[in-house]
Amino acid sequence: MFSSRCNRFLEKSLLVFLLFIVSVQGCCQLTLSGKILDSESDEDVLFATVYVKGTQNGTTSNEYGFYSISLKPESIKKDSVTIVIGCVGYRSFQKTIEVKESVVKNFKILPSTTTLKDVVITASRSKQEENLRSTQMSMDRLKMKDVKALPAIAGEADIVKVAQLLPGISAGVAGTSSMFVRGGKADQNLVMLDEATLYEVGHLLGFFSVFNSDAIKDITTIKGGFPANYGGRLSALMDVRMQEGNDQKFEAIGGIGTLSSRLTLQGPIAKERASFLISGRRTYLDQITGWLFSQFDTPNPFPIYFYDLNGKCNFRLDDKNRFFFSSYFGRDIASGGGTFSQFDSEMGNFSNTLRWNHIYGDKLFSNVSLIYTSFHAKNFGKLNSATGTSIKTGSMIQDFTLKIDYDYFTSDKSRIKFGANAVTHDFKPSSVIASGEAEDLLNSSKGDPLVAQELALYGNLEHDLSAILKVNVGLRLSGSIARTKFYGGLEPRASAAYMLSEHDALKLSYSRMRQYVHRVSSATISLPTDLWYPVTDNVKPQTSDQVALGYNHLFDKIGTSISVEGYYKKMYNLIEYREGAMVILNNDFADELVQGNGSAYGVEFLTRKEKGNFTGWIGYTLSWSDRQFDALNEGKRFWARYDRRHSFSVVATLKLGKRVTLGGVWEYATGARFTPQVGMYFVPDPALDKVSEVPIFGARNSGQMKSSHRLDLSLTLDSKKKRKFYGEWVFSIYNVYDSNQPWRVGVEMSNTYDNSTNTIKKELQYMQRGVIGFLPAVTYNFKF
Repeated sequence: MFSSRCNRFLEKSLLVFLLFIVSVQGCCQLTLSGKILDSESDEDVLFATVYVKGTQNGTTSNEYGFYSISLKPESIKKDSVTIVIGCVGYRSFQKTIEVKESVVKNFKILPSTTTLKDVVITASRSKQEENLRSTQMSMDRLKMKDVKALPAIAGEADIVKVAQLLPGISAGVAGTSSMFVRGGKADQNLVMLDEATLYEVGHLLGFFSVFNSDAIKDITTIKGGFPANYGGRLSALMDVRMQEGNDQKFEAIGGIGTLSSRLTLQGPIAKERASFLISGRRTYLDQITGWLFSQFDTPNPFPIYFYDLNGKCNFRLDDKNRFFFSSYFGRDIASGGGTFSQFDSEMGNFSNTLRWNHIYGDKLFSNVSLIYTSFHAKNFGKLNSATGTSIKTGSMIQDFTLKIDYDYFTSDKSRIKFGANAVTHDFKPSSVIASGEAEDLLNSSKGDPLVAQELALYGNLEHDLSAILKVNVGLRLSGSIARTKFYGGLEPRASAAYMLSEHDALKLSYSRMRQYVHRVSSATISLPTDLWYPVTDNVKPQTSDQVALGYNHLFDKIGTSISVEGYYKKMYNLIEYREGAMVILNNDFADELVQGNGSAYGVEFLTRKEKGNFTGWIGYTLSWSDRQFDALNEGKRFWARYDRRHSFSVVATLKLGKRVTLGGVWEYATGARFTPQVGMYFVPDPALDKVSEVPIFGARNSGQMKSSHRLDLSLTLDSKKKRKFYGEWVFSIYNVYDSNQPWRVGVEMSNTYDNSTNTIKKELQYMQRGVIGFLPAVTYNFKF
């Protein structure tokens, strides 16, 4: 429980914040508010720009489609105003409405057709210009239509793989779903699906992400300048929103690919009042390889597959109340073995989100969410069936979350967000059950359950100080109760945008973040042995301070923007394993952890074109990331594992007529760091009949793998449009010129021919193994 001092501090903070809200409330004669909706499905349209024509009076719909504009008297002529709405992926919209008093008005806008000319936003302010003027830095929003136009592994469109092409975000291993953002580790990213935290974002050892492209509507990534309503991680946020379900008509969407297939069904439960969506996906690599190797009486070397299900339904009670329920269920399963041995492995996520949207009057919007999410991993190995020797391991984490968020549109110049959330974490970090001969080596234990509470209270104000200066200030108070200790503190956030001219902006941001959970991992890819663990009496929460400075320029006529951002991030209480730690099958792994500090800094460049038949972006990152642990590397500073000096990406989509689209990605990155083996010595056993080789390692992460580069291509052929059916063929090639993408380094014996002596020399050499080479794929997508 909170101490009395903490309770008083919370009460005072809440009182001060409420007084702050009252003090900044503005007043205006009239208010226009409501929802922006998709005209074909009645789904909420997120982050649409809504403006009064001929003025700078306007706003942006929030993440639930709600907007509110305070109308100035001078903007109302003859009791009417002309509203202009623009959103990427939708046709421009303009309508004149009568305004004599405050009005609640929902607007329905049409999705753009496949002809890119229809995508051009002709509103008074385009989406790119809105981004230019926004105080939010280090943010990107991805639309599924853009993701699906790009090549992907095995033809499976993947939002995580596309996000990795943005500056400041890199993959740990080529082709996987891990994200290392601005010098941080993968577990420092907050990934949410309809507000539910996902603890694992990869399938098949991370080579597919957990996100089914047909079920996803919108993706927002933030690398810095975090708003106060987000917290709990140090490095990045990925906020993924699912489709809500079409309440106008029934639709079936799906695809049949080389290694996986998927199907999505959606439609009305009660037209214009309630709808549903259900989406499923499964790979069949295990079936293909199982059949193939069975022809040669050989065990299947790839007995692994995954499946996942997304479901969502919503119910509109009236114009002011709407309820949503969404769910995700995913599993990775591997099993195999022979006559005397067998192994089985399973891991997966499960989440449920129940939300209630409510509109209070014409300026205040609320969202209340009740969330359950869990992640588990299980492993079973039968080592000898004759003696009954086996080992079972497992871990699990489950969260129960209650959160409430308010969005208050005080005036045309101010907007306030405030709210609170509480999370109960239930950890079962590690259980080991041994039987047979394994009992002589391992002590069975079901693992000690750990319970931790995480609490947060926040407020955020966005305000236009003048026509050229806009600020966003926020404060988050967070804390965690773990066993007998309470950790907590303030997390201030601030950002500003200064318009140098109509098409140039200078931006500055600062944010402090705290993280109360962490992942204990011994590998560079996602494995069922990875464990999530809370802060304890000895393990303190990780914290970070990040400042960023950016410049943005918009070439409005050609729909192209340029941004340059420099950042510096200082991180405290980072977690690593001590040298020589026992990781696998260790119930006391928490004793093997050490904490230290780190820093990351760099410059990111992004040029993006969003208009015309040729679209895409070019990104470049120059960065440094280091660590310092008293218990590691003799206390000397060392480079982080994924410190990569240069990263460069080119992403392009070319529309050739109405039915043919070319997509291409070229990516280059300097190699990841590793600890090199610099020598070896031999230790004789007590009987003096043999010796053991003991490696000698150099300074931590002082070696570097070779640079990697890769070209991916895709060709999409649309079918002729029919009244009720649409289909397309997607031909893609991952790693066109079969470039080696190294992900691990090993010392191996090699044979080298010496021409001078005509002899073969045996030498120890570093071997850098890749993962995925040349990989073609064919996918057929359909919709009816």
